[in-house]
Amino acid sequence: MPIPALEPARLIALVPGSGVAPASAPRPYFHPVRSLSGTVLTDVAPADHIHHLGLSVAFSDLNGTNFWGGSTYTQDLGPVVLPNHGSQALDSWTEEEGRASGTVLWTSRHGTLLAEERRTVEVSAHPAPGTWSLSLTSVMVPAAGVPALEVSSSAVKGRSGAGYGGIFWRFPADCSGTRVFSAAGAGADPAHGSRSPWLAISTVTGGAPVTVVLAQDAPARPWFIRSEGYLGVGPAVAWSEKAVADAARPLVQSLHAVIHDGAVASPDQALHLLEHHPAVRTPSHPDRTP
Repeated sequence: MPIPALEPARLIALVPGSGVAPASAPRPYFHPVRSLSGTVLTDVAPADHIHHLGLSVAFSDLNGTNFWGGSTYTQDLGPVVLPNHGSQALDSWTEEEGRASGTVLWTSRHGTLLAEERRTVEVSAHPAPGTWSLSLTSVMVPAAGVPALEVSSSAVKGRSGAGYGGIFWRFPADCSGTRVFSAAGAGADPAHGSRSPWLAISTVTGGAPVTVVLAQDAPARPWFIRSEGYLGVGPAVAWSEKAVADAARPLVQSLHAVIHDGAVASPDQALHLLEHHPAVRTPSHPDRTP
């Protein structure tokens, strides 16, 4: 059976983010991200965390500026809302068939250009019914006059488990019956902080069962995932220690996703979907013989 042609503009949309409130760290983001049947898989400014913006790239601390939005974790007072939010702005964006890319400029709380990022998104067909594949890549270098980029997180500053920061996917607030699978085991707790090369989320949103199977390029970073209170996930750049990048060693991030209309009930089902993502070399499930 031939694979049906995709309509990328119907599956994922880029929002420049220039109208985002300063305290939410204005930035470009992707929303909505949809399944082939039209189920929306992202959320923007939900009541529980109004600074969560669809599928985006954000850090709670990049060279001392909060690009995540909301509060900043401090060692003395815990989370505090500070006037330290930066912003990201699209400098260019070009869309072609199945691929779009552009430059994002990261400006500090003081108005100083800190970083330049090349961001690329690719959409491709998948042989499974009701399924498509997505890849998001980010490559960041310091701006002229900035020696290095230093990424920190709340976890680095002492808040256990709060190593979030990097590519982050915020799912809709109405997700229910969520099941999480990874090479670390079933459930969000084993996946959280693990370096599993893949992670699968099967949930119900908008009344429809959907599955998103995620993967990273090697070496995998620890996963930040939260499924209680809200559903959000992404690779953590500064899970337990600062990450440093410069012009010779850019900060490179990647997230690959297979988006499937329907539920999966096992790791094998999730990995079977991931096998057909063109950018992913499918990892073995721990129970499989290599």
